[in-house]
Amino acid sequence: MTQNSEIVLSIDLGTQSTRVALINVQGDVKVIWQSPEQSLHIAHTGWAEQNPEMWWRNVKDGIEYCLAQSYKASDIAAIGISGQMHGCVAIGQSGELLLEMVQLWCDKRYADKAASINESLDSALLQSTAANQAIANWHGLKISWLQHFQPELYEQTWKFLTPKDFLNYKLSGNTATDFSEASGSFLMDAESRQWSPRLANALNVDLETLPQIQPSVDIMGEVSKSAAQETGLKEGTPIVTGGGDMLCMLLAAGLTRKGIASDITGTSSIFSVFTEKPVSDYRIMNLHHVLDGWVPFGLLDSGGISLRWFRDKFCQAEIEKASNQKEDSYAYLSELASKSATDSGLLFLPHLMGERTLGSPHSKGVFFGLMPQHGVPELTRAVMSGVSFDLKRVLVQVENEGLPVETIFHSGGGARSPLWSQIKADIYQKPVETFVNNEGGLLGAAILAATGVGLFSNEAEGAEQCLQIADRYEPNFELRDFYAKQFESYVRIHDLLQGEFDFLSQA
Repeated sequence: MTQNSEIVLSIDLGTQSTRVALINVQGDVKVIWQSPEQSLHIAHTGWAEQNPEMWWRNVKDGIEYCLAQSYKASDIAAIGISGQMHGCVAIGQSGELLLEMVQLWCDKRYADKAASINESLDSALLQSTAANQAIANWHGLKISWLQHFQPELYEQTWKFLTPKDFLNYKLSGNTATDFSEASGSFLMDAESRQWSPRLANALNVDLETLPQIQPSVDIMGEVSKSAAQETGLKEGTPIVTGGGDMLCMLLAAGLTRKGIASDITGTSSIFSVFTEKPVSDYRIMNLHHVLDGWVPFGLLDSGGISLRWFRDKFCQAEIEKASNQKEDSYAYLSELASKSATDSGLLFLPHLMGERTLGSPHSKGVFFGLMPQHGVPELTRAVMSGVSFDLKRVLVQVENEGLPVETIFHSGGGARSPLWSQIKADIYQKPVETFVNNEGGLLGAAILAATGVGLFSNEAEGAEQCLQIADRYEPNFELRDFYAKQFESYVRIHDLLQGEFDFLSQA
């Protein structure tokens, strides 16, 4: 065990699960707890909701577990939270939860409104958002939906919080948000990094319902007396503002300088680079980092979810075999896929939950080129390749913007598969590196917490100290021409189907 003053409590609120850990300043995870799979409520096509009380129960269970593993509450120097972004939690004046089910980041119920907003706003105002177009995913669009469709609830709301900020409120009784979350709201001015009255007016959102914006490493509050009684934490323990899970993962992945890119394959899949200013290309989105700087990126909402969907719907026999062999089901599928032919002729479009900027919000998943000889191994490889092809579209755009990429850091659940990392290296034709510690969100939140109480001088120093490379995957240059043709075919099929997806959505 390290010195007590060097232990921080880190919480990673994901979509599929919540994780809680005690981590030291070397980046070593001393204790970790993961919740059971968190249910996703889908009431209508395009909707995605969860219960915030479920998140809070899971956090309390995780804290209880960590404190029972030979650690005391007084050992914890600070608390940091990484959370799924863009969700919309409405709380009343007394802090009561006003909605049992809240919209998540992948909820696209307001897609049509987002399109009309983009048509109505002048180019200067759109540029002020960091060149981010209005999309249904953004936090501000979710508030706007509530204002329009549930006006009585909107009037009762004291503050609208993202999921991470809701947990901070439950722990401290204070409200605040950070630059990373605010930049994903379509309500923050990129230049001033404050709430924009003009954008708020465009969405018909009252700025008084939004928390103050501050850096991720700033102390936003301390564990309150009531939270201490509920969780077993020590009253007065500092809590930093924290950051969105994507940006926390990128911090832990060493995305703190130019020349490198990050591929996070988790529930969603994200390809991103680091810049000092936003990239003014509407096909690429920009979020503020959890340190000074910006992250231009492309995001596939159903990245890792695509493999989970395929496993759960079509691989019951494989799940049972893996269980009998006491092997992880994803590892078992990856092993099967590694024995399949690279050139099976099968392509997969992984848009099970639509697209944000490179296609229609009405896009769907597609297997293209199915033949009788294709089975679970070939389809598994196709899913892995399809996610990688989709992210390569972002790599191409980023490099066309004059931002060359030398090395790609691969993290998230997908990085546990050596096959998937090699497929990415071959498709990107760039070296791909993975990490010893693959708990990106947890580690990023821990770095922010440690920086907030002075254990690191800044966020980049913390990332450098904690970064440990596990493996490096070199691209197979003999496959360059093959994958270039596959990628060209993928893009052609994708583009040809967009009109059909939009047409079917009107039926």
